[in-house]
Amino acid sequence: MGIDSYKVNLKNQLIDAHGRIEYTYTQHHIIANRLLKKHRLLKITEIVLTAISTVGFLATVIQEQVTLAWIGGLGSALTLGITLYTKDFNLDSEAKKHKDAADALWRVRECYKSLIADFVALSDEEICSKRDALIEMVTDINEKYPGTDDKSFKKARKNLKKEERQTFHPGEAEKFLPSGQQ
Repeated sequence: MGIDSYKVNLKNQLIDAHGRIEYTYTQHHIIANRLLKKHRLLKITEIVLTAISTVGFLATVIQEQVTLAWIGGLGSALTLGITLYTKDFNLDSEAKKHKDAADALWRVRECYKSLIADFVALSDEEICSKRDALIEMVTDINEKYPGTDDKSFKKARKNLKKEERQTFHPGEAEKFLPSGQQ
């Protein structure tokens, strides 16, 4: 293999690794958002069912209506069911772990971008050393934080490919610069 093909392969490896990091970074955000949404929905449902149970109980005591007692009892049973279902869940803590993983991957993602931008100015040894350090960073992150899932991968693919959520169109990024810096 010639020097030119080695450099091409090395750059392609960096680009591929950056792409995988971009996907994983996006997946962790997607999972965190999904878990927080589920957590909020379960908490709101518990509050509503508890309110129905309480109102049903109080109305039964005051008005002595069997229908209201059944509604209150059903609400109470459903609340108990949700409580038992979620007793071993800590959705907000799991969401935080995914958010922390994404935050850690953000740094790696930016380092890969910089390495690709600096590629022509660096020696092969410097590139390989920086690449190996990034691989170690990713390994540490993967060991420390929970993994992702197929559902988040599919959503990340849609976000990154079809909706281009992590990309700028020509001239778009320059709009964020202060006036005169464009």
